[in-house]
Amino acid sequence: MILLFLFLIVELYVKIARVMSVQRYFIDQSCIDHDFIYIDDYNHKHMQRVMRYRDGDDVICLYDEHVYLYKIINMDKGILEKQKELDENHELDVDITLIYSLPKNDKFEFVLQKSTELGVNRIVPLLSRRSIIKTDAKTFSKKYERYHKILKEASEQSYRNHIPELTSLIHLKDISQYLSDINLVAYEEDAKQGEHHSFYQAIHSQYQSITIIVGPEGGFDETEIDEMKKIGIISCSLGKRILRSETAPLYMLSVIGYSRELK
Repeated sequence: MILLFLFLIVELYVKIARVMSVQRYFIDQSCIDHDFIYIDDYNHKHMQRVMRYRDGDDVICLYDEHVYLYKIINMDKGILEKQKELDENHELDVDITLIYSLPKNDKFEFVLQKSTELGVNRIVPLLSRRSIIKTDAKTFSKKYERYHKILKEASEQSYRNHIPELTSLIHLKDISQYLSDINLVAYEEDAKQGEHHSFYQAIHSQYQSITIIVGPEGGFDETEIDEMKKIGIISCSLGKRILRSETAPLYMLSVIGYSRELK
């Protein structure tokens, strides 16, 4: 009886969740056939096993940076029919590139998830001189599928209109390919010397794109900072405190988002 009671409670919770929130799914173009979507296995399993959707339920589907309302017409086969396009845009009004020097362990996955929620458009993994992790472009690419899944799920959860781009692994000499209207590198030595204005002044200027660069646990060395300054990148502090490598990009993204949306 107790197990039956718990099962009924779970069923009730799932039904309430379905009614209160229409789930969002990013759809691959290969699944689209005119007004119909034949959903892929991954999304199909999520609809059936997690959301427990049934024929007639509504879902939101995203592709080509457009948002559409679809109705499930055959849950067993995974067939959806388009109802209408929705006028939704949850993106920041500025294009943000994060160049992030690879940290150790699973911190990179944490930053992928949270920076997506905070509105980043492009994430560029960097291998710098003080990076603790030892890898190369080929080894890094083997984890791309897992990383893309993290970006996709974070984009759906945070109501993004598109999934951020994750580039291949680069070295310092490749940074110039990803420069924007404004380019900033977080440098702890600036904070120690009392510099607290460059970041503020930069994000309060006129710009449509911005690149922010964050080093690994040991930070960038002075020669790396000098190399970046030579191509127009501005070094800046993030306040009086020294932030961890996984905290710094999220702080910068939060400040940028605040300055563009909530000022």
